[in-house]
Amino acid sequence: MVFRNTIPIQNLKCNNCATALKRKILQIQNISDVYIHSDYSHISFNHTSVNDLSNIENMLTFLGFPPVGEKIKKKNNAGYYCKDQSRNYCVFEKTST
Repeated sequence: MVFRNTIPIQNLKCNNCATALKRKILQIQNISDVYIHSDYSHISFNHTSVNDLSNIENMLTFLGFPPVGEKIKKKNNAGYYCKDQSRNYCVFEKTST
């Protein structure tokens, strides 16, 4: 059985963020048909078990895009940050670790 869920997320600044996030989310087993609506900060996806939902929520939090209602970290763990948030897009630059 395939389930479809939509999760409102935080910290989504632009389409570049959405593209990077989609690449990471598609690496999770049993997740498919990912759509990220950057204007409304929602992510929709298909999954095959209830555990997949908690896996994706954990990944979203780890990457710095937690579901609405969770605490926001200042810096995400994806290794990138939005350099210019004053425009309608971001420039990804590798953070120093």
